[in-house]
Amino acid sequence: MAGSSIIRSGWWVALAAGALTIVVGAVMIAPLFDRPSSPTRGVEFDLADVVVPRDLIVRAMNRDGVMVLTEPAMMDAAEVDRFNSEERGKMLVPEDRVVGIEIAGDARAYPLRLLRWHEVVNDVVGGEAIAVTYSPLCDSVAVFSRTLDGGEIELGVSGLLYNSNTLLYDRSSGPASADLWIQLTGFSVTATKSGGPSRLKLRPASLTTWAAWRERHPSTSVLAPLPEMKKPYKRDPFNSYFGSDLLKFPVAPLPPPGDLDLKDRVVIATIGGEDAVFALPELAAAAGAQAGTLDVTVEGVRLRIRFDAVLDTADVEPLDQPDRLEAVRWACWFAWFSLEGTIPVIIRDAN
Repeated sequence: MAGSSIIRSGWWVALAAGALTIVVGAVMIAPLFDRPSSPTRGVEFDLADVVVPRDLIVRAMNRDGVMVLTEPAMMDAAEVDRFNSEERGKMLVPEDRVVGIEIAGDARAYPLRLLRWHEVVNDVVGGEAIAVTYSPLCDSVAVFSRTLDGGEIELGVSGLLYNSNTLLYDRSSGPASADLWIQLTGFSVTATKSGGPSRLKLRPASLTTWAAWRERHPSTSVLAPLPEMKKPYKRDPFNSYFGSDLLKFPVAPLPPPGDLDLKDRVVIATIGGEDAVFALPELAAAAGAQAGTLDVTVEGVRLRIRFDAVLDTADVEPLDQPDRLEAVRWACWFAWFSLEGTIPVIIRDAN
């Protein structure tokens, strides 16, 4: 009788839903933190011909251990407002960081609170196949063209890290023959059939707040949240990680002691194949404020950098010769130094 009463009351539905939520949350969160590095032995990818130190490649999760998205649903700004008012928790607030892309008049925003659970979004923006990528342990953002060697690729998460940075692969090819690309640089760590490493083509983007992006692009589309991920989206499993300079996986070389902490953020502007690196704390020092705007010149191109060293955002706008700005990326200082070793620009001649 007691069992029948519970069934009639509907409590069994609540219990089942609660159990399902716990299981889904555990499955989604487990690959993201508190997982020790394990040997690369037994991985699906061929690491025999890697062109980087093998001991710096570690297995952090299974292949596609996070839910990569391909041409996902989008919503407009008004739908975001409706979602925020109808849900108990906000999906997107004005200070949230978003990756913004505009191609051929098509503006789209990809919130980092969603990207940290997906890491890769394969999308088509303004008719161009691109991939928005995010490596949570490096807080690194890079956008790539998905056109490679005359074909179109679909990026996925290999489950491997190099210097704590995600290694990406083409999901349309088998793991045994797939290149492995470093998320921050786009370089392959594996030798191709031609004998040398391949590189993905970088694209410009913005890393700014939702409020700033929406003000500049009122008709923007926004990556829509998956209904089944509503609860995980509200959590940040990396919050404690960014509270200290401790690293979870091996990284070498580390930057020498100096004015920057390992996890201070840097923005990288690429012009004519040359990378100009700007550290957010140094931008703040030059401006005399934690947030503001600085004009700089890189390789003959005038750039305007809008930054916020508290919210960890930096938007780079070319004031002339916009076609020469090849890419804009963001990362923690330790990640950039270990992969590229370029020292940040000292801001002395800011306008």
